Amino acid sequence: MPQGLRAQGLFALAALVLSACATTSPRVPSSEVEVLEKVLRARSASYLIAQSLRVEAVGARLLRALPDAHPDQRVPYLGLVVDDATDALTDALGVEKREGVVVLGVVSGGPAERGGIEAGDYVEQIGPLVISTAQDLAALAELEVNRPIPVLIRRGELPVAAVLEPEYLPWNVAFKIVQDDLVNAYSAPAAVTLTSGMLRFLRSDDELAVVVSHELAHITRNHAIGKMGLAVPTTVLSVIAAIIVPGSQRLVSTVVEKVVANVIRGALTKVDWDMEREADVVGFVYLHAAGYDPRVVTALWERFAVELQTGRSYAFISDHPPSSERLIRLQRLLEALWAGVPPQSILVGDLNELPPP
Repeated sequence: MPQGLRAQGLFALAALVLSACATTSPRVPSSEVEVLEKVLRARSASYLIAQSLRVEAVGARLLRALPDAHPDQRVPYLGLVVDDATDALTDALGVEKREGVVVLGVVSGGPAERGGIEAGDYVEQIGPLVISTAQDLAALAELEVNRPIPVLIRRGELPVAAVLEPEYLPWNVAFKIVQDDLVNAYSAPAAVTLTSGMLRFLRSDDELAVVVSHELAHITRNHAIGKMGLAVPTTVLSVIAAIIVPGSQRLVSTVVEKVVANVIRGALTKVDWDMEREADVVGFVYLHAAGYDPRVVTALWERFAVELQTGRSYAFISDHPPSSERLIRLQRLLEALWAGVPPQSILVGDLNELPPP
C-alpha cells in the first residue's frame, strides 16, 4: 500500500476511534451557557445574601444580651446589611447595577426596617457620612449620636430621605462570611468571621448562636490581646537562648532551640486552651441570656466531635482542648443551669462544688 494511503487510513481510523469515545451531542449554544451562568451567579448571590442576613440577625440578638464594654460608649446600630454593588448582587436583588453601596437586606425589627429601608436601595449618605463604599459605614461607630439619623437613599431613579432611630449595642462587632469549605469560625477584636463551610454545617439559628456566642466571648474577654501579650515573653525567651548558646556551637544551639520552642509551644497551648475553656463558659451564658436553647450546645459539640474527626484528636499543640473535655464541661454547665444556679454565678462559681441537679 502506498505510504500516503496508509497515513490517510491511520488518520481515518484515529478519527473513528475518537468520535466513538467522545459524544458531544446535543450541541449546547454558548449563548445558552452564558444565560444560565448568569442565573446561577444570581442564585449563588441570593444564597450568600440570605446567609449574611441570618448571621447578622443572630449576631445582633446576642450583642443585645452582652454586658456593656463601656457604658458611655454604646455603638449606634441600624440593622443594615450592605455591600458594594456587583452584577451578581444586583441581579439577585432585581435592581439596576450602578456604582455604590446596595442594601442586601435589613434585620427584622431593626431601625432600618422601621425606617422603611428596603433591599435593593442604594445608600448615599448616613448623617454626615457620604457613603461611596461599604467600608465607609465603619465610621458610623465613631459618630456621637444621641438623636435620629437622617439617611439618603436612592430607590430606582428616585432619591428618598429617611430618618432612622438608631439602636445602641454594647459592643461594636462586625459579622463576616468568607468562602471557605473548612468548618471554622474565628474572631478579632471587632469582628466575628464564619466560613461558608461552617454555615453549611450548622443546622439551625440556635447552633449558629452557639458558635457566634463563643467567638463573642473571645472578644469580650480580650483574648486576642492576651495572645499578643504572651508573644512578648516567649520572644524574649528565644532571644536569651540565642545569646546563651552561640551560633557557632551548632549542635548544642539546635538542641536548646528545640527545648525553647517546646517551652514556647507548651505555654501558647496552655493559654490557647484556657481561653477556649473560658469562651465555652462565657459563650454559654451569653447564649442563655439571648434566649437561645442552651441544650443545643452539647448536641452541637458532639456533632463536631463525631462528624469532624480531627476534633477528637489530642495533639500536643492545638488551638482547642479535646472535644470530650469540652462536652463534659458544657454538660455540667447545663446541669447547673437546670439546678437553678444563676448564670452570673456560673461565671464566678466553682462548678466542682455544685450539688447534683
